[in-house]
Amino acid sequence: MNRLLSILSLCRKAGKLKMGFDPVVGALGKDAALVLFASDCSPKTRERMELKAGRFGVPVLGLPCTADEIWLALGKKLAVMAVTDEGFARKAASLMNDGCKEESDI
Repeated sequence: MNRLLSILSLCRKAGKLKMGFDPVVGALGKDAALVLFASDCSPKTRERMELKAGRFGVPVLGLPCTADEIWLALGKKLAVMAVTDEGFARKAASLMNDGCKEESDI
């Protein structure tokens, strides 16, 4: 499993990951630090979420992972999720910028 999915798995175990459209919308304006999309997320869902996240100034990133890959890593098939911890959000964004490279340290 690549590092990005490992970070998201840790984030979920720590209770810092909102999963699904409605929980993510609920986290916007409260504690959402980063919104993430599966690569196969529907364009309509992505557009609606980007609009809502933009209203609150929450950054949005597309993952290089499909909903099925997320399901294998997190145990839930998701197209949209929000990271609610600044540290996890920075790490996930950093990994996205680095191309989700595999590395030995977390």
